[in-house]
Amino acid sequence: MPFKTISAPIVYSLKPRIIAREFTIHNPSEKKDFAGTVWHSRASSGVRPLLLIAHQEGEDRQSPDLLDFMRLMCAKYGFVVAAIDGPMHGERRVGTIDQSMMKHEFDEVWKDGDESITPMVFDWKLTVDALCELPEVDSRHIGYFGLSMGTAYGVEVVATDLRIGAAIFGQWGIHLAHQERLLKNARRINCPVDFFAYEKDPNLKNQKALFDTFRSEEKKWVTIPKSDFYKNKKQIEMAKDFFVLHLLDNYLY
Repeated sequence: MPFKTISAPIVYSLKPRIIAREFTIHNPSEKKDFAGTVWHSRASSGVRPLLLIAHQEGEDRQSPDLLDFMRLMCAKYGFVVAAIDGPMHGERRVGTIDQSMMKHEFDEVWKDGDESITPMVFDWKLTVDALCELPEVDSRHIGYFGLSMGTAYGVEVVATDLRIGAAIFGQWGIHLAHQERLLKNARRINCPVDFFAYEKDPNLKNQKALFDTFRSEEKKWVTIPKSDFYKNKKQIEMAKDFFVLHLLDNYLY
């Protein structure tokens, strides 16, 4: 099997016309397995752009907001979409915890050291390696979408994987730990970038400092009226339009 799994993908369908495949990948440096899901439309044919979606710190790869955006990008625009769980989220976790406590736990892990950064970045690399072997994935057109925790890890993911050609970040800045590591990697990013920031966020200046560091010739700073990005249809449309523009330019849909 070309897909680098240690267990065969489970294939099942989601309405309206989306196939979901669960996969497991082994991270040899950590000697651990991690789980993910890849979705694509039944109606799409040939190779299609790949969109990586990273969830926020209080969620997991099956969060309702992430799934809603996945359905839009898969069913209407034919993207292949993939997500993996964060460092203490979803199937990586033993037991349950509420969203607020999950956010607090992640903040503590982020502050305590960078032990979670390198493994998460490598997990995403392994995921892209595996997905690029799927016949439906166009490895020349890959995007990354991650807010909050998705930006915390995503800056280094995008900086170190040149296959990713467009990225949306947001709601994360240099006010917490690992400022130099974030800025170092931000300086390496030159693909198109949109950055969404809540206009009343007390850390807005620190987020703008991170945004200003990107080397991208094409980058956009967008302030949004509500902190919950997914609750505003205009913001969803902007994110959709960004990826359609930069990753679907060679496709008819």
